Amino acid sequence: MSNEIIFDTIAKQEWLESAADPISKAIHELFPGDAGRTIKNALHGTWLGHPLHPVLTDIPVGAWTLAMIFDALDGLGARKELRAGADFAIGFGLLGAVGSAVTGVTDWSETDGRGKTIGLMHGLLNVAATALYTTSYFMRKGKKQRSAGIALSMLGFAVANASAYLGGHLVFGEQIGVDHTATPDATQPEDFRAVIAEANLRDDTPTRVEVQDTAVVLVKRAGRIFALSATCPHLGGPLDEGKLVGDAIQCPWHGSELALEDGHIVNGPTVYPARCYDVRIRNGMVEIRSASKQAIKASSSGAAA
Repeated sequence: MSNEIIFDTIAKQEWLESAADPISKAIHELFPGDAGRTIKNALHGTWLGHPLHPVLTDIPVGAWTLAMIFDALDGLGARKELRAGADFAIGFGLLGAVGSAVTGVTDWSETDGRGKTIGLMHGLLNVAATALYTTSYFMRKGKKQRSAGIALSMLGFAVANASAYLGGHLVFGEQIGVDHTATPDATQPEDFRAVIAEANLRDDTPTRVEVQDTAVVLVKRAGRIFALSATCPHLGGPLDEGKLVGDAIQCPWHGSELALEDGHIVNGPTVYPARCYDVRIRNGMVEIRSASKQAIKASSSGAAA
């Protein structure tokens, strides 16, 4: 069975589709108000400038791999101290799995379509793997049950790797957790290009324009014109269809808020800032070009702060 058939089969499972929305709604209700939004931002990794979930997934995967190696060496007659090392690695991996699960389910709640369905299966496999490792951890404490506990951990390792396989597809196939504005610099206008007459811009109204096949959103406010990529970095939502919230523009899909001034993240779920453009007015026309390196550096610093 080819990879695409596997992913299509999972994505078309009606029971996954019907379960996804209620679970996602319940997760959203766990983060009420401004305090909840702050916690969600931290779990998404807006402070890191990178999704936090994949960072934490390395803990259980690495620990459980080490445990399997120790178990194998123990089985070959190596030093018995390796048993304690294997048990510790499994316990440490379980602690890491908690952090990975919390950040993962937070990210998953802000997805749609195939990504949400496949992501739910990814999560269910992780739950199964964690349950197997938890059972294995306690069974290892008894001499008579240790062999069965090791067998369960081997099964858990197989399930965890199947889940990791789906996780990789979510990133590389469904484009979850990547920067949707990360286009090559060659496609960005290095010189100013006219895009629209200034008279056609209304105050506080996002307006979409095209430059070198790149969509840009313009916002005229208090005599100034701001220009950002019209594509939300989170999942590619149309910022030009969003609304202004304070000095930021809010994505209509998942509510990411990006500053008009320099594109830095005001609120997640995006963990990447928006691409900005320099703006000037010439002969009544709005002209834009790719932002100067100084402006880009300032935007990146703001996102990491």
